[in-house]
Order: sequence, then structure tokens, then C-alpha cells
Amino acid sequence: MNGAYCCGPCKPRYRRLVDSIYPNNANDGPNGANLNKLTFYASSHPEKLARIGDCILLRLCRDLARLRFNQVRVGTEAMDSLLQCCHSSPSLPQLTERHLKMIEQLLETGIPDMEELGTMSFVKFSNIEESAPSYHRQYDFFIQRFSQMCYAVGSSAEKRRISGVKGIRGLVWKSVTDDLHSNKANIWEKNHMGLIIPSLLLNLHSAEQNTMPINILMDETYGDNTKEENLKILTETCLRELMGKASFGSLRLVIEPVLRYLDDEEKWHPPPTFAIHVFRVILYSIQSKSSYYVIQELIDHLDTMATSHASVRIGIATVLSSIVSIAGTSIGPLLLSIFNSLLKHLRASVQFQQLPTCPSPEDEKTYQETLINAMGDFANALPDYQKVEMMMFTVGNIPSLADERNNRHGDVFLQHVLVKTLLKVATRFRTSYLATIFTDSFLDTLERLALVPDPQVRLITQKIFHTLLDRHDNLVILKDITLETDISDLQLNVEKCSSPDQMFMRKHAHSIMLTLYRAVELMPENEGLEQHANAISSTMLLFCIETGYDESLVELFRLCLAIQDMVLTREQEFTVLKQKTVHDIAALYLYVCASLLGIESLCQHVQEVVAHRRASNFPVRAPDGRSEDYEKGLFNRDVISDCLKGSGKDTSRLFVPFLERTASDGKMEELDADEYDGRRVEKHDSQSMGSSFDLTPPESIQPSRRNTVFSLDNTSSNHPAPRIPPKLQVLVGFPITTRSLIETLKPLDPSQEKEIDRKQTRELLTYLRRTPFEQLAEDIGRQNEEEDSSKMLARILNKKRERMQLRGELKEDHPAADEDDDESVPERRKTFFDIVYPDFVY
Repeated sequence: MNGAYCCGPCKPRYRRLVDSIYPNNANDGPNGANLNKLTFYASSHPEKLARIGDCILLRLCRDLARLRFNQVRVGTEAMDSLLQCCHSSPSLPQLTERHLKMIEQLLETGIPDMEELGTMSFVKFSNIEESAPSYHRQYDFFIQRFSQMCYAVGSSAEKRRISGVKGIRGLVWKSVTDDLHSNKANIWEKNHMGLIIPSLLLNLHSAEQNTMPINILMDETYGDNTKEENLKILTETCLRELMGKASFGSLRLVIEPVLRYLDDEEKWHPPPTFAIHVFRVILYSIQSKSSYYVIQELIDHLDTMATSHASVRIGIATVLSSIVSIAGTSIGPLLLSIFNSLLKHLRASVQFQQLPTCPSPEDEKTYQETLINAMGDFANALPDYQKVEMMMFTVGNIPSLADERNNRHGDVFLQHVLVKTLLKVATRFRTSYLATIFTDSFLDTLERLALVPDPQVRLITQKIFHTLLDRHDNLVILKDITLETDISDLQLNVEKCSSPDQMFMRKHAHSIMLTLYRAVELMPENEGLEQHANAISSTMLLFCIETGYDESLVELFRLCLAIQDMVLTREQEFTVLKQKTVHDIAALYLYVCASLLGIESLCQHVQEVVAHRRASNFPVRAPDGRSEDYEKGLFNRDVISDCLKGSGKDTSRLFVPFLERTASDGKMEELDADEYDGRRVEKHDSQSMGSSFDLTPPESIQPSRRNTVFSLDNTSSNHPAPRIPPKLQVLVGFPITTRSLIETLKPLDPSQEKEIDRKQTRELLTYLRRTPFEQLAEDIGRQNEEEDSSKMLARILNKKRERMQLRGELKEDHPAADEDDDESVPERRKTFFDIVYPDFVY
């Protein structure tokens, strides 16, 4: 029967139509009329599609073998036309199998023109939506062949590479456009991604080396051919489409080959421009909610490369710093995990740098700076409440500051690095209320950091205060202020202090001022003195501007006068330069504050003192005998008080000593006991706190489960009792000092409470065992009302008489006894049961 096909009239109609599309002249194109007849016949007889495909495939293989490339083009065009016109036919899967075999034949030739022809035919096929699934189709050959074409070299290398990238792009489209396709996820297998991703990255990198970088921010339409021949644009678009079509579960299969390629090709070495570009493409292509996964994978890869050379780690950290802003707030769920990983790497780098076996300490230092910048960029991409969490987390990782003498050198250096990290994060934070950021633990840590031996840490801590306090961008202006500056010409943004900030300053003003006082005292003698002085002056001025209400301003005035007295104290052995600098700090604050308050008398006093110092070469240290001329060079506390009183401010605190010197050890300590920071704490009787009677026993100052029979200050008006031992007061009394009240309000954890209970019990037992009985009786007796035996007997008889009256047992034949009782016992008040009602009520 097949032999009959040699005779034209004996051929089936579909074979005659197929033969008719080929031109007689080998250089001509397909016969358009006959091609239309073929497509019409195929759409009318879908059962003939498979045979038509076999016929065209057989003719194409014969033409390829005989190198009739024009005839091959005709057959390819005919097959593409049949696919497009019969895309809804139920027999299309059978024709598709023949079409894919035809493309395989073209790609296996190794001829660039034929490979391009097969690639374009596959691209057209990838745009066809099939109505029926094909459960046996595989794309393994095309993935391998297109990836192989991307590595082409030679004279036609660029042409073949472009064809390979186009083929991969067609695979991506085909794998995701047909929802009914059973092999939809076939392209996302690990072995396939291991071929596709390196092929794309290789062409992207080679194109970047030969052309200028071009950033594509939006997907181009697939049919746009204006830039189709640019290898870089085509490769980048393909990579972006691949990432955009990947599901969340497939991201890891895509990211792992990217990281492996960058490792193998050593693309992490600074500057990692190519790696940054690749990850930017990835993050701009995937969904924003999945961006955090890419960040997490990159940090995990940094963990893997922890033992590699510092340049590799610097490159990975640089990529992190560059792309974190793209991820935005999507990293929120893993914030602490990511930040903890970065801090862990920072700590490990610091410890490794201190080892004598470290090959390059400078590279490790660069790596640390890069990590710090990365954490700052992380903070910049987060909302404010998460920035606070990052700062608290950083503070928690700073080495213990309790005893600097026991700190290792590595811990001191780590402290320096973490403080720089804290400053980097703080620069990204915008403070609303001071209490929001300056919590008790955070403020306490900053105050301790401001007094550590390392001058650089102290300076950075002052900068942290500047960053968090400067809510109105006044710091730039304050840094350039001198005693010659006209404050009225400056554009300082000053607003009224809010109520929450006033409450914060009432609670923490003294501790902050004391920290600033100690910081002035610890300023270096020569090198770095000016920087520290400017930093402390800026901190004082920022507190004046941001919390400028009466009580806060008076505290700052007290601080200035205490700084002035510091220089005058002969025990403070400062150099001449440091003494002048300390005087300038106080003078600068008084000058600026007086100008801002607009108190003319105070401004005049400050100007007179400053002018006198310049004219008379004011001595920094006080001479043995103070002269009148020397006194004019000092700021007068009484004059300042009168000026502030004239403006309606309470200056009673201005005369309270800032510090108290003890005679025993010569150290500067805060005022103690009943006068805390100059504020007198009144003692109250536990029996009279706003009511005439008491229903509960007095509570202990410490949160304890024990009660006690002791109370404080319960003395008679005629016989005042001597002071009860302080240890007993602390154990059992009502809060009698501000310090005790603050300690009482602090929450205690169960273990701390148990420890306090045990300590309290030991001290009480020690007091009861070692104190003589007479002294114990005397102490306890003073707390009770002093009564003689006659009054006690009268009270007992009175109670007995009342009980007898209630029972009706009191006899009327003992008037004398009643009279005697009436003389010693007051008449009992009638109760409800003693009322006599009229008879009609019953």
C-alpha cells in the first residue's frame, strides 16, 4: 500500500496537501494558498492531525539529512501554523508530540541557524494554551539542551546563547501557563534548577562585562522585540520572570544554585556589585511578603561561610546591607532571629580579631563595620516599635559593666563595637516621648556606659543621647554655638515640654545630671578633651530645649554650678586646659539658657562674668585667698536665684547641695536618709494616714509575706521615744525615704523576693537574739500607749459592766457600786437594741 504513494493520485489527501506547500524553487517560501488549504483540512478533520504531523516530521528529517535548510524552514512554518489553528482540537496533544520531536531534531544539529529556528518554534509553542492535559510529556531534553546552548563559545557564541536564553524563557512560560498540565512543577526540580540558574547567571555576568549595566524594574511584554537581541536584557528579564513565577516552596530551590554559583565563581569579593545586582533582581521579582526568606537564606549562608576568608564574609554582609531596604517590613516576623544572628557574627569576629592567629585584623575590622551598617539598614526598614526592640536587644548583649577591672580585653573591645552598633540603630529611630525609649533598664545602661573607662565608648554614648534627644533637628545648630554666637539669630525649634516628658524628668532628672557630672569629671586631660566637652555641652543643651520646663531647668542650673565647684575643689587635680574647658561648659549652657528664657538680668550677669574672665585672665583654680576680683569671675548662685525668681520659677532646689562628701572615705555620694537629693521626706505615723482609725497593720517596706508587731514613730507626745535602730526600720517600718519608696515600687521576681525574705528573717532574728531583753521591751513599749494599772483595771471593769447590762444581769440594789463605776467609767453609748418603741408599733 505504501508503494502506491509514489503515484500522486493514489496518495491520501492530507499527503498531497503537505507536498503542495513546498515550493518548486528551493529559495522560495511556502505556498500560502496551499498552506491555508492544509490548515483548513486539519481543522476540519482533527483525526488526521497525527498523520499530518508524521508526514511533515518525516519530510523535515529527510531535508535535514540532505541539508535542504530552506525546505526545513517551510516544514517548521507549516507545523507552527497547524499548532496555532488547531489549539482547541482534542487531537492537539498528538500533534504536539510530533512538533516537539521536530524541535529536538533541529536542536541536535548543532547549526546556529537551525538551533535558532527550533528555539523560535518552541517559543511559539510555549504561548499556546492547551485544553487537554498531557501526562507523559517531559521537558528534560529541552532543559539540558537550552542550558548547554547558554555556554556556547566561538564565533556564533552570542547568537547561540541568545537562543538558549529564549528557550529557557519559553520553558518558564510553558511550565506555568497551562493549569491542567501535569508537569507544571517539573521545571522546579532541584536538578533542573541546578542547570537553569547557573546558565542565566553566567550570561548575565558576561553581558555585564561587555556592556553598561541596565536595570529593569518592570517586566517587558513577551512579544516586545525592540530589545530582544540584547543578551543582558534578555537574560535579566528571563531571571526575573523565573523568580516571579516561583512559588514560596520553590524559592529555596532557586536561591541555593544562586549562592553556589557566587561561591564557585568567587563573586563575593569586594566590591560584590554582581551579587548585589542579582539579589536586587530576585527581591524585586518575588512577592514582597516572601522577601524575608531570601534574607534568611543569605544569613544562613553567612553562617556556613563563618570560617572562610574575611573578604568573602565582607561581601555577603555588604549584599545584606544593600538589599535589606527592599525587603522592608516583611522581615518583621524574624526580626530578633536575624538580628541575633548578626550580633553573633559580630561577637565571633571581635573574638577572632583578638587572637594572635588572625591573618588580617584590618579585614576583620572592615567586616565588623559592614555588619554594623547592615544592622543600621535593618533598623531603617522597620517601624519604630521594632527599632526599640533592636536597641533593647543590643543593650542586652553588651558585656557586664559591673566591674570593669574583671573584664577581659575582648569584652572591652566588644563593648566598644556593640555601642557603635547601638548608635547606628539609634540614628534610624525618631523619638516621640522620652519614656518610650528611655526605659529604666535602657537608661541605666546608657548612664553606666557614659562612665566606663574607655573614652571612645563614653563619647559614643553621648552621641546616642544626642540622636535620641534631638527630636527637632537642633543638634546641627547646637554643635556650632559659642559664647560669641547671637542666639536670637539661630533658628532653634523649641516647643513646650509635654506632660509625659515632665513626668520622665521628675523621675530621672537627678540620675541623668549626676551622670553628666561624672562624665565631665572623667573627660580626658588632653587628647579628645574638646570632643568630649562639645558632646557633653550638646547633651545639656538638648535636655534644656527638649525638656525645658521649670524643674528640669533648675536641675540643669544646679549641674552647672556643681561643675563650677568641681574645678574650685582643690582635690580635683585637673590640667589647666581641662579646668578652662570645664568652666566653658558651664558658661556656654548658662549663656544659651539665659538667652532662650529671655531673662535680661540673667543674660547680663552671664555676659559680665564672661567679659570679666576675658579681661582679667580669670584664674582657673582658686587661689589660697580669694580676692574680690576672683569672685567676679564666678557665676553667683544668689544672683542666678534672684533672676529665676523674677521670672516666676521656684529656686529652692538651687541651694540644695548637688553632692555630699563623707569624711570616712572621701568619696562623693548622694544625700542620704531622710533628705534624698535635698527633698525632705516627711515621716508619717502608720496609725494616721488620712483617717481617724486603722483597720490593717502597717505594711513592710519590702514586699514580704511576713507581718510584724513593730511599727515606727508611734511615740507619746509627753515622752518622745528615742530613734529605733535603722536596721529594724528597714525591716518593719513604713517607707520613710524616697529611695526606699523607689525600691518598693520596683517589681521583684519570685527568686529575688525569696532572697529578701530570707535576709529579712536573718536580720530580724539577729536583732532579737543579740539585743538585751530590757532594750527590746523598751523599744516595743514605746509603740504602745503608756497606761498605769488603774486605767487598765477600770477598762476591764467597764467591759464587764457592759456585758452584764446586755444580759440583764445588772441589779438595781447596788446604787453605790453604780455610782462608783460611773465616776471611773464613762456612760455607754446606746445601741440599736436599747431604743424603746411605742406600743402601737407592735
